[in-house]
Amino acid sequence: MKHERVREVVTGNDNSALEDANIFDVSESIVRTYSLVMNAEVAIGRKMWSSEAIKKLWQDRNTYHAIIIIGYANEIAVPFLWGYDGAFINICTPGVEYSHLTMQGNWLPLSVIPSILQPFTNHMTFLERAVNLPSEILNFAIYKYIYIPRMQSLLEEFFPDMPPLEDLYFNSSLTLINGHFSLDGPVPLLPTQVEVGTINAKQPQPLPKDLEVFVTGAGEAGVILFSLGSIVKATDIPQERKAALVEAFRRVPQRVVWKYEGDDLDLPPNVITRKWLPQQDILGHKQTRVFMSHCGNLGMQEAQYHGVPVLAVPVAFDQFRNAARMARKGYGVVLNWRDLTSDSLVDTITTLTTDPAYQERLAHVSAAVKDQPETPAQRAVWWVEYTVRHHKSPHIVYAGKQLHLLQYIMLDVLLFWLFILATPVILILFYLRNWLNTYYSKKEKTEIREKQD
Repeated sequence: MKHERVREVVTGNDNSALEDANIFDVSESIVRTYSLVMNAEVAIGRKMWSSEAIKKLWQDRNTYHAIIIIGYANEIAVPFLWGYDGAFINICTPGVEYSHLTMQGNWLPLSVIPSILQPFTNHMTFLERAVNLPSEILNFAIYKYIYIPRMQSLLEEFFPDMPPLEDLYFNSSLTLINGHFSLDGPVPLLPTQVEVGTINAKQPQPLPKDLEVFVTGAGEAGVILFSLGSIVKATDIPQERKAALVEAFRRVPQRVVWKYEGDDLDLPPNVITRKWLPQQDILGHKQTRVFMSHCGNLGMQEAQYHGVPVLAVPVAFDQFRNAARMARKGYGVVLNWRDLTSDSLVDTITTLTTDPAYQERLAHVSAAVKDQPETPAQRAVWWVEYTVRHHKSPHIVYAGKQLHLLQYIMLDVLLFWLFILATPVILILFYLRNWLNTYYSKKEKTEIREKQD
């Protein structure tokens, strides 16, 4: 970005841990997923804090009024908060996510907040709620007792006196949430929790000439956009599934624009591949009929913003939850990679392109998310400047932020009153038991004497 008021510092990050990983290999294991993300963050952090430019930026941190940190798997940036006097603002990229809500003291019930690891929506069945609770406890335990200590150890290599990460990380003045109630469902939020979902969404721009010719040439059948995002590589799709995809695309009347990094496929004439695509410009094109996606949060917001039905093929991370939301609301259909066949693909594409209910529902949510008094970017800017103007705005900090969970749900108070109320009852029962023992003991002795007499 080139702007007179923007200073860009290149960190020299080594992102090979993610770039070289096959996400399909870790998709079904929480342990492997956490291990992948943790190893990637360690590699990036070590490179980052070895950079002289980053060290200089760290030394100058108190010349800035606010520090904004993407708050998900980004603990390596926390040293900027150490000894910092300005406002710390957190961005929660997955949308409404339980651990980030609790950072501001907003302990919402897990009966309506699905774990980021589960394919659930806000409307959970009994069995889903039964799974959701231990899932979030497991997520919390791995993060607190494995992930955070590993990041603490890494940062202490560069900052030996580094205070506990959680003391700094959980002390934000404001959280910008990458979600919106019209997309994810309403939840009670605090003034320090501001929804800025679809901040990335924009009106489509004209396509490059070669893409425009291909897309407009599709006629009434239209176009399918297929992208697995920036982390998951399409070249890593298992070979059997690649064959199913190519065969399915060969059989459908639509043209397909596929984000694919290789050139190893024998493609039919109705399919083109590119290593990079202007995703929103294609989603906003009048010829686009279906978005086949891994269901990253940003892509799902863009699909709803532009009103395009989704063929969801989630791979890892929060994608299963995002896909479940889309399907539950009738914005798309989910296919599992293990069960994916050319027939299931063709049938699903046919359903999404011929059933008008999908387009009707998406037209409604698209209109709703666009119906806001200001853009998400304007809202974010206003709240950031508000937090700076009012010196971290302590007057809007919720008192519950100072309480841990047991205090928040008043378990300590309940136990106290249970003790107060139970104590006299226990004492009465104790004395009654002793009195009865004494009484019956005397009675037995009296009866024995009478028999002896």
